[in-house]
Amino acid sequence: MSSSRIVIIGAGHAGVRAALSAREAGHEGPLTMIANEGIDLPYERPLLSKWSPERSLVRPIAPDHHFEDAGINRINASVSSINREAHEVIIDDGTSQPYSRLLLATGASARRLDTGLTKGAPIHYLRNLNDAVRIRKTADRAASAIIIGGGFLGLELAASLRGMGVEVQVLESANRLLARAVTEPVAALVQTLHENHGVKFYFGIKLKSLTSGAVILDDGRSLSADLIIAGVGSTPNTKLAQDAGLALENGIKVNTHLQTTDPDIFAAGDCCSFPLYGEDGVMARLESWQAAGEQGALVGRNMLNHQRISCALIPWFWSEQYDHVLQVSGLTDTTTESVERVYADDHHVSFGINEDDTLAFASGIAPSTKVAKDIRFASKMIEAGTLVDKAQLGDATIALKSLLHRKQLS
Repeated sequence: MSSSRIVIIGAGHAGVRAALSAREAGHEGPLTMIANEGIDLPYERPLLSKWSPERSLVRPIAPDHHFEDAGINRINASVSSINREAHEVIIDDGTSQPYSRLLLATGASARRLDTGLTKGAPIHYLRNLNDAVRIRKTADRAASAIIIGGGFLGLELAASLRGMGVEVQVLESANRLLARAVTEPVAALVQTLHENHGVKFYFGIKLKSLTSGAVILDDGRSLSADLIIAGVGSTPNTKLAQDAGLALENGIKVNTHLQTTDPDIFAAGDCCSFPLYGEDGVMARLESWQAAGEQGALVGRNMLNHQRISCALIPWFWSEQYDHVLQVSGLTDTTTESVERVYADDHHVSFGINEDDTLAFASGIAPSTKVAKDIRFASKMIEAGTLVDKAQLGDATIALKSLLHRKQLS
């Protein structure tokens, strides 16, 4: 692979880590990144929803000289198609880039509300820097905001807007916050945290229509605001892969080596669906900074003709809201047995235990970084297949680290 050509489509966390990793692993041939956004200086996206007076919206993924030192050719353009037979990508200006190995790090796009609901009303979505700048500018002039969606993004924006003094209402279709991400006890603490900062919540909501400055609910209520933001999830950017005939499954389907159904094309980050915890694992698409970075670093090596490594990451998510940090390890599963570890009214960790007494997931919230240590050890327990004692797991006086060394499932 020293003289082969690597082409990466996308300039997010996964694409950048893959490019730098390939160079670190010994790739000496041409290496090209193509993207129509963020290519000049790729930036971290988690900061886009976490605002504060002392924090910039922009933090580079790597210093500019790293790209120059690594000899990475960056092209600001969109790719219109992939010619698998000719091993080349076609750029929207009609030119092409040949490849020996191709990485699709195309990310995901904000899911849009049905146009029948919005009817042209000015709705904001957040996915990139331009979106964040527009929301910030509108928020500077706004007295009130409605956020549709009570997930991580919506709640982070709620905290950021309250920090600016904007009145916030959050509309959620489910009967609680973060229903797919954390347990009910942790979600209740998150809700209380926001309510203590003046956020108002509406649950079980169905939208009827949106107008300029108002949201009409199906029960006839009308809620007004100067700023309306929709944070209702995302959809993976898979059109290039689909048009090229690659397999899809809630994203671009890859194996544990992050290889698509074409052996010379790989995918990583928000756009890909991979088998979690091994080849026979459930297919999962993880939208997180950690997954994008780990997959990018891994696929950068796997694209070379070296011994390939399987993707065995443990899902990990984090969110900053006011002075609290929320973290999750593993994927929440309602079929597991719950164990609660309570340190204080605002410091709580929930665990999900599998039928074989191994740990499935952990989620927790606390001021500052107090929850980080428990979630870190929980990740190690999930990875090791540690058998847990439920009574000890729920005892906040017993250090979680001491449970890590219990016997593992054989």
